[in-house]
Amino acid sequence: MKKTIFTSLLVLGAINVKAQSYVGFLTDNYSGVNSLIANPAHITDSRFKTDINIVGASTFFSNDYYGLKLGDVITSDFDFDTDGKKYPKDSNNFFGNADVLGPSFMFNLTPTSSLAVFTRGRVGYNVNKINGETFESLSNDFDENDDLMIDEEDVYLTANAWAEIGVTYAQVLMNKDQHFLKGGISLKYL
Repeated sequence: MKKTIFTSLLVLGAINVKAQSYVGFLTDNYSGVNSLIANPAHITDSRFKTDINIVGASTFFSNDYYGLKLGDVITSDFDFDTDGKKYPKDSNNFFGNADVLGPSFMFNLTPTSSLAVFTRGRVGYNVNKINGETFESLSNDFDENDDLMIDEEDVYLTANAWAEIGVTYAQVLMNKDQHFLKGGISLKYL
């Protein structure tokens, strides 16, 4: 059980951290209702007349304690205990985020205006200043007679979680030759 949890955390730790959710997907003309997360104006001039989202998720996890190459994990002989690299120090950090876009829909009112209704849940957290030696002692096999030393002085956790429901309206404001301008606004209830 301990190895399964440790393995799951380490795989998630290999994901590259970005400042936004759904990286690489939100700014595309074919991202539909999902694009309103990055910019409400994106839903107008969409390539879809109507777009319905049942559920979508974007997550990441990062740490400075354990590192691995994602390509190595795919190989069948990869062992998390021996092939990954550990970087224990007095102040290791863990960061994570989960973003779930729930039932949402978008439709074009006219060729130059669109309306969307969306639901979304988000969680962000970080754990800072964890003593890496604590993880080293937990990852070593020990029996019931061994003492477990935990030396945590300044560790702290910050977490935020919220849900939102919102409405977005967007419209093309100017479309003259090479000049194209569109705008949008989202109203949310958190």
